[in-house]
This record gives sequence, C-alpha cells and structure tokens, in this order.
Amino acid sequence: MIPVQYRDPQTEEILDHRYEEGAPAIGTRVRIGFEEYRVLYRWRCVPTSCIVYVHRVAREIRREARPAA
Repeated sequence: MIPVQYRDPQTEEILDHRYEEGAPAIGTRVRIGFEEYRVLYRWRCVPTSCIVYVHRVAREIRREARPAA
C-alpha cells in the first residue's frame, strides 16, 4: 500500500490523503467524502507515494419513473 494525496489542480489544496493498493488510473472515479471526483493526472508517482490531481464530477440527477395514469 502506498500513501496517495488527492489535490485540487487549481488551488493545490489537499482534498484527502489515504493509503491505496496502487495509484489510481487517469480517468477513473474516486470518492472523497460525499463527493465523486475524476482523476485528471498523477504527479510524482513512485513506489513510496503518489500525488493525484482530481476534478469534481457533476452529480447526475436521477429521475424517478412515474407510474402511468
């Protein structure tokens, strides 16, 4: 397991840091808190640590199926 830091690409704010089995692939979705993010790119991924830049994914609004009248 390696330590992974998830950061905002515009502000460099660290959104989360945790241990993962491996570095997440570019384009995959990760959950940070109650929000979902997409991996934009990875920086300084070495066997001992990884910095990952992520972008928040817009929430999809689910429409409930309405019964026919």
